[in-house]
Amino acid sequence: MMKGSISLLSKQAPALLLCLAAAVLSQSASAADTQLNITGNIKASPCKVNVPTGGVNVDLGQNIMAATLSGAGSATEWKPIAIEIISCPATTSSATMILNGTPDATESAMYSNAGTATGVQIELQNTAGAALGNASTMIQDINAATQSTTFNMQARAYSSKGKATPGTIVGAVQLTFVYQ
Repeated sequence: MMKGSISLLSKQAPALLLCLAAAVLSQSASAADTQLNITGNIKASPCKVNVPTGGVNVDLGQNIMAATLSGAGSATEWKPIAIEIISCPATTSSATMILNGTPDATESAMYSNAGTATGVQIELQNTAGAALGNASTMIQDINAATQSTTFNMQARAYSSKGKATPGTIVGAVQLTFVYQ
């Protein structure tokens, strides 16, 4: 008797498999079409920022007398800073420099001094005299012939309230470049 039932199943197996395959295929046939949307954005290749390894060091002076910063609104001499952008692709027409650092608590357009001298801020300006505080930007056109440009700035120690105490002046400003 067992043989008969096994034989019956083995005779029905191909038909059963055929029915299952038809059911699966009919499910696939009723699936909806979909569209694959592909997008992208090609940006200008970066230029090269021509600075020494480790960044640009600006020395405001090692022999600043406390008396120089004793009065409210007193400052040291400006120190020039030049950041050169070179080797720009021919398709790059301008560069934007974004400055980010810790703003001073009392003079938000200036940077905080992390050194030991108190009553001192770090002031950055472009060469036209506009303040370059935290989140400031500068835009320079790229010279098509040389495929380069230079961001010229100046820095100095400043004392908004005067009475600066002796000590070190230390600050850092991160420069980020975007090319158009």
